[in-house]
Amino acid sequence: MIPDLEAGCSLSDSITLDELKNWKKQHPNAIAVGYVNTTAEIKSELDYCCTSSNAVNVVNAIPKDKEILFLPDMFLGSYVAKVTGRKNMHIWAGECHVHAGITPDDVTKKLDSLKDSEFVIHPECSCTTPMLYDLASGSFKDRNVSILSTEGMLNKAKDSKAKNFVVATETGILYRMRKENPDKTFVPASDKAECQHMKMNTLEKVYDSIVQDKYEVIVPKEIADKARLAIDRMLAIS
Repeated sequence: MIPDLEAGCSLSDSITLDELKNWKKQHPNAIAVGYVNTTAEIKSELDYCCTSSNAVNVVNAIPKDKEILFLPDMFLGSYVAKVTGRKNMHIWAGECHVHAGITPDDVTKKLDSLKDSEFVIHPECSCTTPMLYDLASGSFKDRNVSILSTEGMLNKAKDSKAKNFVVATETGILYRMRKENPDKTFVPASDKAECQHMKMNTLEKVYDSIVQDKYEVIVPKEIADKARLAIDRMLAIS
């Protein structure tokens, strides 16, 4: 069910099926790896699916001599390429408008305002790439900085002894962080990091969708069968 038909995804929309097919034609021997925020049609053309938490493992499982087409998020792709050391990764120039809007300047200002805070950042953020170089150069040697998936952030918040956190991802995660850790303080790296598409799915619309059985999504069997292959390969690795 989709509670609101207008609720889309800027990241998923950043690559079309035709664009992917043409890209694969330009690199006929490459392995296509796609982030989970893609359509079923896109997944049906992938060799592997991945999430932010297992993207590194998926890429590492692919033979080193194989070219990789990574899509659609260029910041997650750049992060994975840096961590894995892969030199033969081609990265699609797509982005999540929310994460792309979180800048290094946003992060620096918040960190400076909370001197004793830990910083957790999602690899989709546009500040991920410069942050990796800052981490490597020791620029954050007096800080506890972690680049983590959404679930990784939640686990970090729960397990860490720190009391203050600066969080660089969509602000919706703060509700759960605060609920699970009432004795800790969570501040968004950017107050503007809100996904308007996600916010369209209100509790009332979710209720109406379930009660009225409206806006049901049915993926054609031939697309579902092909898409499932990329997902099963991912699950076998992670």
